[in-house]
Amino acid sequence: MKPSATVLITVKNSKNTIRKCVESLFKLNYPNKKIYIIDAFSTDGTYEILESFGKKIILEQVKGNPAVAYNHALKKIKTEFIALTDGDCVVKKDWLKMLISNFKTKEVLAVGGFCKTPKTSNKLQRIIGMELEDRFKYFSEYVPRLPTMNLCIKTKIAKRLKFDERLNVAYDTDFGYRLTKIGKIRYEPKAIVYHYHRTSWRKFFKQQFTYGKFVPILYLKHKKRSYGDHISKPSMGIQLVAFITGMICIFLSFLNYFFILSAIILFLLLFLSYFLDILRLRGAITDIHLFFTVFFIRTVGWSLGLIFSIKNVIRYLK
Repeated sequence: MKPSATVLITVKNSKNTIRKCVESLFKLNYPNKKIYIIDAFSTDGTYEILESFGKKIILEQVKGNPAVAYNHALKKIKTEFIALTDGDCVVKKDWLKMLISNFKTKEVLAVGGFCKTPKTSNKLQRIIGMELEDRFKYFSEYVPRLPTMNLCIKTKIAKRLKFDERLNVAYDTDFGYRLTKIGKIRYEPKAIVYHYHRTSWRKFFKQQFTYGKFVPILYLKHKKRSYGDHISKPSMGIQLVAFITGMICIFLSFLNYFFILSAIILFLLLFLSYFLDILRLRGAITDIHLFFTVFFIRTVGWSLGLIFSIKNVIRYLK
């Protein structure tokens, strides 16, 4: 018999995708599994949809961020493996089988896969997805972290490490960095999930703003990772620095013409960096204005998030 596995999902207000997600889990060609879903008290009808599946799933409601929900579940799960995905994802039939088949050596403590964008996504989702998929294409066999939308972990390791409940986002990044200090994360591109990205500019900005609020805590914990990794490219950090420094120069421009010139140069470098990133994406030139908008909103969201991160940082340092 194949090793036992629990597919664990935390979800809040995902009524448009949660049914597709759960039904794809029912179709997995891996019989020795349980499906465990924790709802963070959704208000849009998500919980009612989940209730309709009855005893086919284990369903609970837990207040708090995903890290809180994961740690709650870890106390109860007894299977050998835990496979994580999100309520806005649809998994391929062989997804779980492919992940677990990659635990070939004792040093492999987690395995993750490739994240694609569904063909039914809107234009913005496809633009976001194209850029993210480009990053996934160049991952090496072993990586320092992978997102929880597509990750399988040995249960005993997950119970040992747990998730940092102070992080509303990037808890999976922190988990990966800590895990790779004691073992390896293997990347299997054939283990595929289809991820529905943010459906509107407002939701995308809110997501990036939240990242900015909590990423400083992540890099306080993992200072050596602050230069970037295989997912967070160094160019993203350069763009952030160029934008923030450029804005400071604009505010100081009344003091000296030098600051106006500096701001112009910094923003030219910012947009040049965007353009070089876009050139890497096949077929991106026809939608260059949309990619510029996505990159700029991401930079602005992170920058504003950093300003509002001060409270979180002070709380962490205490």
